[in-house]
Amino acid sequence: MKKLIAVICMFTCILSLTACTDTSSQYASDYDESTLRSSTEAIIDQLVDMDDDYLQSVVDMRNEEIASDDETALAIKASYQSWIDSKEELGAYTPQDSDECTFTYDEDGATAKLTATFENRPALVTANFNYNSQLISFSVEPVYTVWENFTNACLNTVIGMGTVFIVLIFIAFIISLFKFIHKAEMRMADRKFQKEQSQPADVQDEPVAAPAAPAVQPGALTAGETEPMDDLELVAVITAAVAASMNTSVDKLVVRSIKRRNTNKWQKA
Repeated sequence: MKKLIAVICMFTCILSLTACTDTSSQYASDYDESTLRSSTEAIIDQLVDMDDDYLQSVVDMRNEEIASDDETALAIKASYQSWIDSKEELGAYTPQDSDECTFTYDEDGATAKLTATFENRPALVTANFNYNSQLISFSVEPVYTVWENFTNACLNTVIGMGTVFIVLIFIAFIISLFKFIHKAEMRMADRKFQKEQSQPADVQDEPVAAPAAPAVQPGALTAGETEPMDDLELVAVITAAVAASMNTSVDKLVVRSIKRRNTNKWQKA
């Protein structure tokens, strides 16, 4: 059973390949490969003779000025842009009889891929033709060796990883500065606190001027002598208190002097 299934699968694959070959051969009979190759080489000759200003003007043209539909116009612009990007790297065009050209066909047209020889390096020129063998679009791509592709891949990897590490180092450096910012904030807060604490101390440390001694008026009494009371209100209050305690009228009392007693009855109590 397994052998039968394997034979059927192999037979199906053979029929598929045969069908593809027959279809390609059917379309190939409608084209002249020598004409397609000549057209592809003529494209390169025309591109080499065009100056940079003209090439750039084609790329900058509006789509409706190039073709009736935007898809075709964009394809033509991309074709000329590929040549602009590659011409400096390729150098002068030096065609050789050994330049290999391959063809593929389908229901939409034919595609010719010519490995053209240039002064600096070869280029793969791909030309797309419609079913009337009219050029639709083309592209020019420099051909690099395996070692060059490997070197470019390694260089791109190093640049990418290097960029990532540089960004990470920069971020780590920025984060490391946060501790200095915190220290600066703490230092400023400490200075502010010390300043607030030092302000009352400064006020206390300042020498306070002693109150000026009252000037001795002429005729003033010394300590232990009777000092006449000039405060009329105080005299009136004391007089009223004495009159109330004696059950008499204030008019019958005459206050001549007021003396402070050294003894205190409240202390003896």
